[in-house]
Amino acid sequence: MKLKPFNPRDISLSDDFIGFPLIQDELREIVEYLEYLSKITAEGKDEIKRMLISSESGSLFLGRTGAGKTHALHCVVNEAKKKGYYPVDGSLMHEKAVIDPKDIREFFDSCRKMAEKKPLLIVYDDARQLLGSRHRGGEYDNNHQQTRPMLSEFRRQLDGLQYYANPVHIIVTSATVIWHIDRQIARRFSRHLRFPSPEDESRKALFNYYLEKFEHDPSTIDVETLSFLMEGVVSGKIEEIVSKASYKADINGELTNKMLVRQIIRYLQGPPSDTSLTPEKKTNVAYHEFGGHTLPAYAVGLEPILVTITPSADGSYGRNFHKHSDSIPPSSAKYHFANVITAMGSTAVYQELEKSKEEGRMGDLTGSSKSALSLYALKNPLVKMSMGEDETYLSKGLFSDENRVEIEEEVKKIKDAALEIAREIITEYHDQVVEFTEKHLVTKEIMVRSEILDVLKELGVEQGKYYDVMCEALRKLEYPV
Repeated sequence: MKLKPFNPRDISLSDDFIGFPLIQDELREIVEYLEYLSKITAEGKDEIKRMLISSESGSLFLGRTGAGKTHALHCVVNEAKKKGYYPVDGSLMHEKAVIDPKDIREFFDSCRKMAEKKPLLIVYDDARQLLGSRHRGGEYDNNHQQTRPMLSEFRRQLDGLQYYANPVHIIVTSATVIWHIDRQIARRFSRHLRFPSPEDESRKALFNYYLEKFEHDPSTIDVETLSFLMEGVVSGKIEEIVSKASYKADINGELTNKMLVRQIIRYLQGPPSDTSLTPEKKTNVAYHEFGGHTLPAYAVGLEPILVTITPSADGSYGRNFHKHSDSIPPSSAKYHFANVITAMGSTAVYQELEKSKEEGRMGDLTGSSKSALSLYALKNPLVKMSMGEDETYLSKGLFSDENRVEIEEEVKKIKDAALEIAREIITEYHDQVVEFTEKHLVTKEIMVRSEILDVLKELGVEQGKYYDVMCEALRKLEYPV
């Protein structure tokens, strides 16, 4: 069998592996291990080399599709080549749905001959059929009868790697989870690197990396907002979103936050609704999303992230996002009450300005009820809360009618107090609401955190001005502040 080389992309571990510092350390350790194997082989320490390879035949890169396994693989291959390793493409072994044990033997016989001249790095990208399968609890093997001979031969060949003239290491990438892998294969591949979804700092680093790769200046982009919106998304999607937005920028001009957010929304929610907004509808939605939600959130001290009036895939219009702040920690009474104030803001805009109309009010009232229930649960954690999407107040899932009435009254008190604060905010900032919505949001349609903060600063809106008012209302409601 003629072996073919694995040709990696031109990327390096030091410059191009971004977003997972701990995994990068593990990848460096693999490269150092390969270098050490070559060193002791050159020194004639074959017994030490044999014991090392016997205890560690290879490495498994595991994670969801798009998590960054292949990117890491290419980085390691390039580093291994610098250490004198020849990368062998293992796809010859898994081109068939069911691999014949004869194919396994022929492949490794060819590798043995090549290893007489140079150290080898055998690479299998997404080769789950080589890993076998077993019950999650490890109670029994459930490998298909047709695959068992192949797996048995593969294990035998792995055990023989220790007797090759030069060191051989195998790297396999797969979306398979570790507890589904044949236990004997997993034992021989003692390095298991799991590639998770990146955390916030890693997502920011990835956005900066890909923006620079596509020749954009990251400082002109609100990477913090993009990172927030992409929580729980794998690394590969960040590259995809930046590349698609860059393509649009090449056609339409400079890359903007709006282009990137549009691509994120398209990925998260699907293509936008084909319904176009009339100018009047845009204005109503803008008042709803900014004056009703974003401004009250900002005024009580939450951090604004995004406000948009563009159509969504489900036919609805507008979105707004905010998060906790240093003064309003997550899961605290202040956070839950701030969310109630934010949700009740659309009702305040309707009552004070008559601009939001009826759009979204039921959803906002339901959301405020759920936040109010989360607040109530701080006093009564044993209460089980269950609400339908269209219910305004809690009406089921409670212990008794008496409980239901008591909690509905408490929810109403919380929402009434929140509405009073929201109305105060909308009344004080009436002129700023008008200017922001009609001069900025209606025109831009999508505004990210940095843009929101810049405009609010220009308008003289003070973040957290109603923080103390909110805390005093909480005290009157007898909740912890």
